[in-house]
Amino acid sequence: MTLWSVLIVGAVAAVFSGVMLFHRSLYVSAVCLLVVLLQTSVIFLLRGAPLLGLLQIMIYAGAVMVLVVIAIMASGGAGGPAFADFSFPRRLAALGLGAVMLESAMILRGVGSVAAGPSASPALGAAFGSALFTSYAPATEAVTLLMFLAALSVLPDKETS
Repeated sequence: MTLWSVLIVGAVAAVFSGVMLFHRSLYVSAVCLLVVLLQTSVIFLLRGAPLLGLLQIMIYAGAVMVLVVIAIMASGGAGGPAFADFSFPRRLAALGLGAVMLESAMILRGVGSVAAGPSASPALGAAFGSALFTSYAPATEAVTLLMFLAALSVLPDKETS
């Protein structure tokens, strides 16, 4: 059951990766990148690595996507609407929506039936968490704040006339 779920999640991620690479709109590509990052976190969750899945969502789907959107906003681009040239085929969109619904149903159905692999000791998880979130947390937050301020500094000034 988990193998089929991972295959469906991987297929959805591959489809959205292709759309991300070949679409003309930066905004649509950013949304597709977000879907790919979320699908990667679902793969981590399905394979029994919930901490990696959570970190994938927090770091990449959260912080990195904010920086990507700020970079898109800073680049300017055409003055038209962001999704004006959205030409995604309806059948492919319906197929993607159906795959996401099937994936959700399989995940919800197989939540309790995941085969337990070799488990690590709880002390290892506690040591990993304390090493990750105690001494390095202020430095990580400071670097994130500096990256955010650097991204904001490149935004063009809007002058009204």
